[in-house]
Amino acid sequence: MAAIPFTDREMQRAWRINLQASNQTSRTNAHRLLLFYAIECGLKAILMKRQSVNCSSDCREIGEAQHNINKLLDALSAGKSLKLPSQFHIDPINIKGLKQERKIDPGTINQMWRYGGTMVDKNLTDQDLETHLTKISDWIQKELDHS
Repeated sequence: MAAIPFTDREMQRAWRINLQASNQTSRTNAHRLLLFYAIECGLKAILMKRQSVNCSSDCREIGEAQHNINKLLDALSAGKSLKLPSQFHIDPINIKGLKQERKIDPGTINQMWRYGGTMVDKNLTDQDLETHLTKISDWIQKELDHS
């Protein structure tokens, strides 16, 4: 199924609304998921702005990146400091009595939080990932205000 096209204004509004909803004081995966989607929408809005297009279907990089925050950051030449780790682990699962490790990447974070997974990396927690996404959000705000 092809991606549904959205306008640049819709993308910016989605960034603002999701960011606002994610900023509740009692943090859950649902709040983090909204933050993730806010970041995705904000990065896509910047791409559209920089390419002077007003429809997401006119921006090739959006289709290629899909939900991958790092690919969107790369398309924007945002720098290494904003990029997320390329791979990390979430809580393992037992299937038919066998424990299976699960690895995710910056394009599947939304699935982890959507389905209730949690980070189990030694050096990265859900809160750390949330803090990093907030840093990206601050950068997005500056970029969008720069117009």
